[in-house]
Amino acid sequence: MTFCLAIKSKTGVVALSDTRISSGLGVSTSKKIQTYKADGNAFFIMSSGLRSIRDKVINMFEDELPDHPSDKLYKVANLVGNMVKRVRAEDLEDLQKSKFFFDAHFIIGGQCFKDKRSTVFLVFPEGNWVEVSDESPYTVIGNTGFGKSILRRLLHEEINFDLAIKVAFLSFDATFKNASDVDFPLDFALYKNGSYDIQEFRKTEDELKGTAKRWNEMLVNAANELPKFLHFED
Repeated sequence: MTFCLAIKSKTGVVALSDTRISSGLGVSTSKKIQTYKADGNAFFIMSSGLRSIRDKVINMFEDELPDHPSDKLYKVANLVGNMVKRVRAEDLEDLQKSKFFFDAHFIIGGQCFKDKRSTVFLVFPEGNWVEVSDESPYTVIGNTGFGKSILRRLLHEEINFDLAIKVAFLSFDATFKNASDVDFPLDFALYKNGSYDIQEFRKTEDELKGTAKRWNEMLVNAANELPKFLHFED
């Protein structure tokens, strides 16, 4: 399984991905964020689903990209979607015969030179896409169940960049504590509006365990400080 999350703030985009790769009984670590910086454009692509689908889509996308210059990020989403459709047409029948699902989702985030600000798109397994809204400024793929409550509670239209980074980690932390199929290290990709440059960071469990411990302590303290709402007699 995978955990990939992108958050759109007023000042930029924060992306986070785990690095766990499962193949049969084997488990390994691999980067799931691809970054692209050229011709005044800067964006990243993350994916969930079968690794074979992801690799084929990305390779075909990179082959086609020089012949499809994009001045807006939605055109990049169109190109990725077209590659998903092509791979689906080529591989769906064989995958179904082998009892596999065509379940690849792709997240694209960043800014092209004619975009007014950075944004995020989610591409579905059918090749269509949606843009992340300001009202619900995030999208998450892979193991999505455990971390969504934090995203829904803490994210809003006016979220700042630093808080978006913290919320991204807390959402992963909730998933990590409840699921065995996502794991450290974590990869972050950070993009600020108008910079046309993506910064990448990798963080290990040891580097972030202090933050996770403090968050857990804060939750326990907050629960203890809540007023009583049921009264019972011993």
